[in-house]
Amino acid sequence: MNAFWDAPYRPLFLSAFLYALLSVAWWPLGVQLGLPEPGLKPAVLWHVHELLFGFAAAAIAGYLLTALPGWTGRQPLRGPALKALVSVWLLARTASAMDLPLAAALFLNSAFFLALCGYIFSELAAARIYCKLGYAGAVLALGLGEAFFLVNAKAGNIWTCLNLAQSVLIGFLVLMFSIGARAIPAFTRNWLALSGRSTLQVQEHAQTRAVSQGLLILALAFKLAGAEDAANALLVAAAMAMFCSIPGWRTLAILSNPLLAALHVAFLWLPAGALLVGVTGLDLAGYPVSTAIHAITIGGMSGLVMAIAGRAGAHSSGGTMRASKSFSIGVLLNGAAAWIRLSVPLFPALTDKLTVGAALLWCTGWLVFIAGFLPALSGPPRRPVLSGRRLIAQDPTEPSAQAPE
Repeated sequence: MNAFWDAPYRPLFLSAFLYALLSVAWWPLGVQLGLPEPGLKPAVLWHVHELLFGFAAAAIAGYLLTALPGWTGRQPLRGPALKALVSVWLLARTASAMDLPLAAALFLNSAFFLALCGYIFSELAAARIYCKLGYAGAVLALGLGEAFFLVNAKAGNIWTCLNLAQSVLIGFLVLMFSIGARAIPAFTRNWLALSGRSTLQVQEHAQTRAVSQGLLILALAFKLAGAEDAANALLVAAAMAMFCSIPGWRTLAILSNPLLAALHVAFLWLPAGALLVGVTGLDLAGYPVSTAIHAITIGGMSGLVMAIAGRAGAHSSGGTMRASKSFSIGVLLNGAAAWIRLSVPLFPALTDKLTVGAALLWCTGWLVFIAGFLPALSGPPRRPVLSGRRLIAQDPTEPSAQAPE
């Protein structure tokens, strides 16, 4: 059991996976079967809050704490300190589920984000890796967003909470795009080299990537300022820029590799989701924004969590990486859940059945995925965690240096 706490990805990724399952299994599925609603009401607020600040936050924490030693050259968070961080996260989830007083919920949730932010900041500062301090800032901003969400939820300001959730989702878009746009080309380049196809050059478009990030940050700023139309227009522009950053990644050449295919496809959901949310937000499609958001949350966010975290469970004895059947099935079910959930407005007579069907696919996908990931939770941690053998030297300050296959 001690080995479980030797690597931060083990408890944090597992917590994220289990909560992805619970946050949908309880609502809407469990409540429809007669289970009591979660304490934070209405239940949709609990669902939104836990997917963003529970599931996604734990996954981001697991990734950042796994990448951090590669950036700094220092030891990873482990042992009692890691247990304390995970315990606070679990207590924060309990506070939301039981509807504890606002002060208790704020204290527990804020403690997790402040502790995570403080640790990342101190490690980066000690190693003088100042270019990565933005990740600590992103964690702090996420914590502030959650505090604002909880205060308004307790006050009954439902629409304020849902609007804030959209802002937080744009923030996650910035983070996911920043990580994926660097890591995916690096993973792809190395696999092509390992498979003897190094003549296929993987191209990165640094300027386009920077423009995409800038437009997403502007969209977030305008969203927070209440300029909805400007924010949605910027999301559309950011989506176009993100699409332009993908050509040259050799997507068609890697489809035989499930680990890479899952990354490429999940990443495609980010610009597709941004485009759909922006267009529907401008009321140009006659399609509800509340449904369009699932392109980002299910297709992009959940898909990338599976695709990136699942690599930790894909190590083979020869130093290469192999996707398990559980990984592939979980990813496929998650993608199917996204498409079915997005189809709900197109078939009004089947709304309930399609919604339940998408939720069942999501839960089944995560169950299968978790089952395949369990072997990665024991034994000495493999390092690097998210990659296998490397042929290509990487900048150790990059997330992709964790890095390619």
